[in-house]
Amino acid sequence: MKKVFVKIHAAFLSPALFLACVLAFFSCENVVNSNNKVGIGEYHFPEATAVSRRVKSNLYLANGHSYFQLETVYLEGWEDVPFLSFEDVCLFIAGANDRGWQTEISGSVYKYKYNPDNCVDGLGHYWPPAWDTDELCFDAQNQTVYSDDFCRVITSTVSLNNGIGIMPVMSVEQASALSPKVVGSSLTTQVKAKEKTEIRLGDYGLKMFVIDNILYIPFQPLVSIFLPIGSCSFSGTDYYFEVANAGDDYATQKAYEFGRKNSSSRSQLMAEYNYRTLCMTFDLNYSLKDRRTVVEKANIERFNDSIFAAGLGFDLLSTDTDTYDLALGRFLMNYIDDSHTAYYAPSLYQPHSQVYYYYIHVMRDFAGPREQRMRVVEDRIKELRESAGGKAGLYYVKEGSLEKMAVLAFDGFEEKDHSSVPNPPPADKWGELSELNTYAFFKAAFVDIANHSSVDKVVLDLSCNGGGSVKQCVAALSFLKDCDQLYLPVRNVLDNSITKFYFDIRDENNKKLNELVTKNYDFYVLTSDISFSCGNAFPAQCKYQRLAKIVGIQSAGGASVVKNTQSADGALFRTSSAMEMVAFDGSECICVDAGVPVDLEIPREKFYSGTTLYQDLYGIIKDSGL
Repeated sequence: MKKVFVKIHAAFLSPALFLACVLAFFSCENVVNSNNKVGIGEYHFPEATAVSRRVKSNLYLANGHSYFQLETVYLEGWEDVPFLSFEDVCLFIAGANDRGWQTEISGSVYKYKYNPDNCVDGLGHYWPPAWDTDELCFDAQNQTVYSDDFCRVITSTVSLNNGIGIMPVMSVEQASALSPKVVGSSLTTQVKAKEKTEIRLGDYGLKMFVIDNILYIPFQPLVSIFLPIGSCSFSGTDYYFEVANAGDDYATQKAYEFGRKNSSSRSQLMAEYNYRTLCMTFDLNYSLKDRRTVVEKANIERFNDSIFAAGLGFDLLSTDTDTYDLALGRFLMNYIDDSHTAYYAPSLYQPHSQVYYYYIHVMRDFAGPREQRMRVVEDRIKELRESAGGKAGLYYVKEGSLEKMAVLAFDGFEEKDHSSVPNPPPADKWGELSELNTYAFFKAAFVDIANHSSVDKVVLDLSCNGGGSVKQCVAALSFLKDCDQLYLPVRNVLDNSITKFYFDIRDENNKKLNELVTKNYDFYVLTSDISFSCGNAFPAQCKYQRLAKIVGIQSAGGASVVKNTQSADGALFRTSSAMEMVAFDGSECICVDAGVPVDLEIPREKFYSGTTLYQDLYGIIKDSGL
């Protein structure tokens, strides 16, 4: 039976390279507020005073190569819960932030600190001594993890911008056919400054232990804490920096062919451990939990309380494997239901024969109202476009004998190889190019548009755009505005910061991308109620940074970078991460999860209609005077 897995974008691409994902916003002294009533009744995890067994494990990269060997430790009374020593945890962190490190122990507090004598990253850059004071503290007595510079400590230097925070776009040192050169600009500012982050494992009953002067930390809560760098999974034997699509690489096959337990039940300890880790993961990292009212959903204070209020808590704590896996699907697809969230594989307690069944059954049958509506509307809009003879590509609309409007229709922000598409592409290849690489599509399109001097209006058609690469989204925005002024605002739930990230973006000839647009066109963005994720972030920045007018139907929303992760018992899913994309209208910070209001409402039946494709759209825009 076909096996289905999800590609988790590498947090650790190599010992010298870094995480690709980011974060978003929190409060005061940034504490995860909770109490000890997580789960059912008064269940308490046992104390541990001895190690029951030690297992040699490998930490694998996506290509199946072992990065380093470490020791998985099991403690008496904690059954199959994997623990790592503080030293091995430091290796994980160092692999992500690519800087020198050292440790220090002060009473019950174990500190991961930068080594001032070794502050050179994997690219040979020396980083400012001011960062040498950063530290991450593990307090075994109080069961807390805290730092004044949490996000900076766990982030690769090439993802940082002047030490301010994590850039939502990975730095690209050289331009290529797939991507322009992207470098963080010195203009980046924190509109709301970062604050101290304190994470209380004890509030979830989860524990670190000091045994024979060695600190042992449970692995899965560690991944929850470091979710921005934590696309890391445990197969029951080894650790994996990246879980990829079935058949793509050796690491995935090894993790999931040999890691399954094939058990119909698990102990109460393992059920509680998994449940509490799940609650902590969402409490820490789900960026939209306090902003769900914008899509007519109840805000979430704490996930433990919300899960029980939704009637799912007892099933998620079940020791029966089928009951739990179905409850997890309902929780993700129906209760969270933000259209970024998706369920990919059940727990490792399920045999391989059940993986495909659960994936199809859960994704199809448990979809919530928002997801169901998106599916229905997507089918309708694509049907309208196809019936008008349209698809992704570059189009021109004439008035009389003159071409007056160009339309760039693209259904995602893609970054795939397009070497098979000639440059410039012939008429029948524009759609293929747009589906492969947005940057290349825009470059070729604006060269072509320049050859049609009568064109004065350019429409960017995102009516069927479901999102994609943030880097490609920023590159596309840079065609419309000087990149020295273009910014992408981010709200960070892990350190309570709100940051405007600016970028210096250039092509392989060191030209700014807006220099490739040779005329001051009137720009319009066509959106619909399936324009989602980056297909929503793009029009948001166009509207509020005054780059273009928004026409059509209010976009479908989607305001967070997607993060893929693994539950403590091995289930694979994705959801909105701690990085929330926002917009600024003057000084007002706006959540755009409900979509971007249009400047001119146009019914979807008019998007593609007319004597020629987009003819009616041109007439409506022209007559509106926008």
